[in-house]
Amino acid sequence: MICEYEGTKYNGFQSQSTNNTIQDKIEHSINKIVNRSINIEYAGRTDSGVHARHQVISVNLKWNHDPIKLQNAINNYLPTDIRVKNIKIAPEHFHPRKSAISRSYEYSILRSDNSDVFTRNTVLKFSHDLNLYYINKCLNILKGKHNFRNFCKKDSIPENPIRILYETSMIKDKNILKLKFKGSSFLRHQVRFMVGTILKIGTEKIPFETLKMMLESKKSSNFFIKYNVPPRGLCLTLVEYDGFSLN
Repeated sequence: MICEYEGTKYNGFQSQSTNNTIQDKIEHSINKIVNRSINIEYAGRTDSGVHARHQVISVNLKWNHDPIKLQNAINNYLPTDIRVKNIKIAPEHFHPRKSAISRSYEYSILRSDNSDVFTRNTVLKFSHDLNLYYINKCLNILKGKHNFRNFCKKDSIPENPIRILYETSMIKDKNILKLKFKGSSFLRHQVRFMVGTILKIGTEKIPFETLKMMLESKKSSNFFIKYNVPPRGLCLTLVEYDGFSLN
């Protein structure tokens, strides 16, 4: 299944004791249809306040009807800020996280002093002047295989923090700047820390060389100041698989 959601009101995707998560809402909706308790698997554990246009989930169900009927039934029980967009029968042994070959995120920045009613929950309002030349330089150097431990929450640094960014880009859409990242996988808060650092360099508050040092340094992550940005501008936009398309 492909689902989309605005994460503003939820405590992230993964189920928690609060029951106020995307996973809880989806499982509750499916439970009502099949009249039993089920658990879903998912491609990415988005944090509180983060959105998705292409989150992939899977569930093992016996369903003898048209998938569109299941899609409509699930959506009937879901809140309006969570929607199932598409349902397909997956190959045997498919797992939305383990089978994924890439994930794409974008971070949206509103370059204006005025808030927009329709995008206020999905963009970061940022009225400072930005040097787009420096931002583009940052995106170019982030591309490739790096140790991203300095772009991760201190208590979440894995044993192997090396990740690959296949593509990075910048798109200007009227007064909204979108920073796009496609990678094999991402560390926790990695995109938000990268964007925070890029914005500091883009406003010329720290030198471009800081980014190079953060990628190349073997020092402890405590050596560098980390620049985070709020979750509301972040969106999971695509998860891709080898030989299998959900579209």
